[in-house]
Amino acid sequence: MPESLVISLVSESTIPHQYLRGHYLYRLFLALVSAVDSNLSQTLQTKPAFTLSPLQISPQSPAITNNLKFLMPQQQGTVSFTNTSIPAGAHCWWRISLLDDTLFAHISPRLAKVAARQPWYLGPSRLHITNFLPTNIPEWTNHASYSQLYQQASDRHLEMTLKLLTPAVFCQGNQESPLPTRDAIFHGLRKCWNRYSGLVFAPNTIAPISAKTFDLKTVPMAVGNNETTVGCLGAIAFQISPTADPLTIKRINALVSFSRYCGIGQKTTLGLGLVHPLREPK
Repeated sequence: MPESLVISLVSESTIPHQYLRGHYLYRLFLALVSAVDSNLSQTLQTKPAFTLSPLQISPQSPAITNNLKFLMPQQQGTVSFTNTSIPAGAHCWWRISLLDDTLFAHISPRLAKVAARQPWYLGPSRLHITNFLPTNIPEWTNHASYSQLYQQASDRHLEMTLKLLTPAVFCQGNQESPLPTRDAIFHGLRKCWNRYSGLVFAPNTIAPISAKTFDLKTVPMAVGNNETTVGCLGAIAFQISPTADPLTIKRINALVSFSRYCGIGQKTTLGLGLVHPLREPK
């Protein structure tokens, strides 16, 4: 069952900007899991059945429920990652999605209790985890079984838009590419779905999909360990051929719904490829 958790954190000291995403948060997540099940923490290093967001600054107003601010300030119509650190005492959010029932079913209920028992470290900064599943951001905390995602998917909805909230990067041969082609996005979603859902979709499932419009730009993102990748940000709309059969349409729409949890592209465990499906199939 895909499940998204949002954790509330407060730091005792300033969190330097370079620790707000990438390998540093990956290691913090594994430390949290290890406190519950050390064997699972080891397993996740070779079977990364989860995705992470960058650390996010809390909205300034409690009335803001759907606009988590990802340290990507708008400047003259562009989106970029800033070198701004998070000050001591600032309230932050961090979103984690768990994708594999067989791995996480026994630890999910215990993570919140373990997290609250002790401080945690993000680089040099000591953090306190104050809450899981904050009630004021329902769009970002959710869960559904794979069968529910499939059953609820529309067999008539022909258009979908993916809004990329963090840079997405894709595998092109042996190289990384920021270009979000149909195959790069939807074959990745299909393979991830097949791996965890038990409902296998064939490669030709995505054949009726074509790109419709896009508004994208490339953005470099440092992910730690002296590693920087270049991904794309923005929005891309796709459409399904009206001649596609209802079963294929339903499967494609299930993949679009699934993208909310698993993200798109490579390095989703490092904060890349977080997407929000717009006009999501009902």
